[in-house]
Amino acid sequence: MPFEKGEKIVAKPVTEILAIFDRIETYEKGTKAQPMEDVTPDRDIYGVMLWRLAYQGSVHMRRLLEHLFTPLEMEVFHILKDVDPANQAKELAAFFDMPLNKINDILEAGFQKGVLFPKDRKTRMGYRFIPRATTQFHDGSLSNPVLDLKYGPELFNLWNDLMYHEDGYKDFNMQKKRWDDKVSYGRRVLPAYEAILDSPDVDKLQPWEDGREIINCHWRWSVAFCSCRRRVSGGGFTCKRTKEHVCLNFDAAAETVILRHGREITKQEALDKLNIAHRDGLVGSMEHFQTTNYYLLCFCCDDCCHHWAPHVRQWGDYNALWRWQKSRWEPEINPGICDGCAKEGGDPKCVAICQFNAIDMAELEEGYSGYIGAPGHDYTHKKKAVVDADKCGGCLSCVLVCPTKAIVARCVKPVDWVPKESQYLRRGMVRKEGVTTGFNQLYAE
Repeated sequence: MPFEKGEKIVAKPVTEILAIFDRIETYEKGTKAQPMEDVTPDRDIYGVMLWRLAYQGSVHMRRLLEHLFTPLEMEVFHILKDVDPANQAKELAAFFDMPLNKINDILEAGFQKGVLFPKDRKTRMGYRFIPRATTQFHDGSLSNPVLDLKYGPELFNLWNDLMYHEDGYKDFNMQKKRWDDKVSYGRRVLPAYEAILDSPDVDKLQPWEDGREIINCHWRWSVAFCSCRRRVSGGGFTCKRTKEHVCLNFDAAAETVILRHGREITKQEALDKLNIAHRDGLVGSMEHFQTTNYYLLCFCCDDCCHHWAPHVRQWGDYNALWRWQKSRWEPEINPGICDGCAKEGGDPKCVAICQFNAIDMAELEEGYSGYIGAPGHDYTHKKKAVVDADKCGGCLSCVLVCPTKAIVARCVKPVDWVPKESQYLRRGMVRKEGVTTGFNQLYAE
């Protein structure tokens, strides 16, 4: 029976989880265990799981799997696909000739380490092994602070090695190919609703792009420890964009976060986290179709995000719009009000906060056509902020931080810019084992 609305969820004590991690290192199959499918003299169980994750031959992923999982754990996870979801533990116990309590320990460890996802989180029935993408493994293993006590800091270093020496290069090329081929990706930039409230176009704001409505339509909320920011901080870096954890999960996804030692929060706390993320200039994203029923709101930055930071750090020549569709909104800057943050000192706030590199300072001549009707022209400060609309993703954080209120949000795209139906649902997208997931999964259909 699943968790009910309002039912309190309590994670297992840290000491109990650590005891499970220690115990499973001593577990062995019984003498009557059945032979392992797909394991051959030329390919051990780690090689099999690398193939299933589409990391054939990957040294970095193999080191990660070997650090977190025993061979027996890997074998149990592999066989999961062949047993009845309603009787998994019993069938696995028979297959490996092991006591039921030991199988349950292995399944619980897989859940806590971020590779197993139960259909019913309360009863732990119906486990699946990383059902959609290895991104879930990254997020699950790095967002659970209990793992630090057993597997860190080496866990952070191994993920960093994978991100910066293998996945980053592969992901960079996949994102660029998607952009060059004009293949649509299924996420869109979330505009800061606070910025739109003062917009002359506020009546055009739709519920499915309003962060308040996205939060309001759910009944359970949680905040997870940001896997990307924990990864870089554990690896010796600190995030230059924010000091907050703002990964919001809803309903069933929130249950998973709470059971992995994230924190259940109220609706108001979720709204507060949303506002912090926008004011820190983090880029929120949501599914690119007309619905408020998302399972999470992710807020990314160019300093930590595993789909972004490696590209910036190692190659530099990167367009953040390779990752997302634009929102329907853009900032409009009134040069008659903009003073280049002269009174604030330092870099102009809009330039500093923009992760799309879409805002620059330029000297404008009096009578510049971009002037939109301030009470009076202020050309005391010749350098004004200018937006490059082609680069702008429409997050609107610049509107929130402008000290002179020279920037307003404008709706620049029609409602039908956002499809009414998910392209993933329409295409029937299903994860293919042995096929790299993510952007290039679109090409596999």
